[in-house]
Amino acid sequence: MDLTQFRKEILITTICMAALAELISLPVIGPSLPFGIGVCAGTATTILSFLLLVKVGKMMDAKKTGSPMVGGYFVRMLLYGAVFFICIRASVPCGFGCLAGFITLHFGILILYGIVYRFILRKKNPLNDWTEPKEWNDLSIYDDEDDDW
Repeated sequence: MDLTQFRKEILITTICMAALAELISLPVIGPSLPFGIGVCAGTATTILSFLLLVKVGKMMDAKKTGSPMVGGYFVRMLLYGAVFFICIRASVPCGFGCLAGFITLHFGILILYGIVYRFILRKKNPLNDWTEPKEWNDLSIYDDEDDDW
């Protein structure tokens, strides 16, 4: 599972979205150092969280188990919470900038793979590029105690 190109595109788009968030804030709140620091902290956190998610995904692919995902999820949520807590304690504009930085990755993925690939480039989404049909588990093989009600 090679995610190098995917990761590179996402990181570049995320940084561009953070710069755009800062540019949009200039006419609204003016030049604000706390807001800029918050955007940088939020963007760095979301990039770190994304890289951690990619690493956990590779671990899951190698181990064929879902247990690293649960641990990775809690680590990422604690990371988001800690950074937001630090930013909001510093100042309110820093906290709002941190929230804006958190969503840069999500807007980047939406713009890159939802709009650019689908409507502008008219290319198939590389995230859905399945070369062989997927086999899904037959759920009837699992015996649940609550099925008999």
